[in-house]
Amino acid sequence: MQDLEILHLSVDDTGLESYYRVLVDGKYFKFVSIDSGVYDVEDLTFPKALLSKLPQLPPGEWNLGHIAKDENNSPRFVWTVQKTFPSIQNTWHPKLVDYLSLNLIKRLLPNVYEATMPELPFPVIVKFARFPWEIEYYDQETQVYSWIKGHNIGPEFLGHVTEGERVIGFLLQKVQGRHAESADLELCRIAVSNLHDLGIHHGDLNKHNFLVQPTRAYLIDFEGSAKTDDRKALELELEGLEGQICSGSRKGGNYAVSSQPQD
Repeated sequence: MQDLEILHLSVDDTGLESYYRVLVDGKYFKFVSIDSGVYDVEDLTFPKALLSKLPQLPPGEWNLGHIAKDENNSPRFVWTVQKTFPSIQNTWHPKLVDYLSLNLIKRLLPNVYEATMPELPFPVIVKFARFPWEIEYYDQETQVYSWIKGHNIGPEFLGHVTEGERVIGFLLQKVQGRHAESADLELCRIAVSNLHDLGIHHGDLNKHNFLVQPTRAYLIDFEGSAKTDDRKALELELEGLEGQICSGSRKGGNYAVSSQPQD
């Protein structure tokens, strides 16, 4: 009997399909989609309950399968396919780390975790695409980290994360920091100005996308960042920074990480 673990889920309760990232026998990744109405929403959102009700996985080589009701109103796999899923293309860093070698110790966001790995004596941050359609965001962010490398703008990029043959995410230095407050405006201005000096527009400046230390601020979350020659766009982004830092909005709320302070 196969050992199944639901790693991640994306449940839809509006009549569309739900999706699952499943680990089989501790080493094979499969993606499963489920028609609306096959299971109760409570079961769809509770992995242990769902696992007990899934039909037997079909034999053969496949990595994407779909469950629907058959003529007897019972759930079954109606098709499976072996598909080439997208991979992050900007693999500029020499280090590749197998997702299965990571020990995810704390969930910070659905796709961001604090993790440990055998070859490092300290925790790191891992950010990855749970599902194939998320790859494009992390492909872009991976590229941005190559542009800012060595400029003390964001956390240090430590390597790429792989799922089998494809690259799905990356590892970052875990730094001590808190999200920005109005008193941190000047430190945040310096970080943004350094980014702009490289011709990079962040695209999502808010107080939650800074990790502030006593003498500096790190920028994070570069999914919407891009290089630009439009100086006016960079000026407008910097001009809008004060409003974002001093805002009481929770928009962009993100994770905070901690380690030994670094200047």
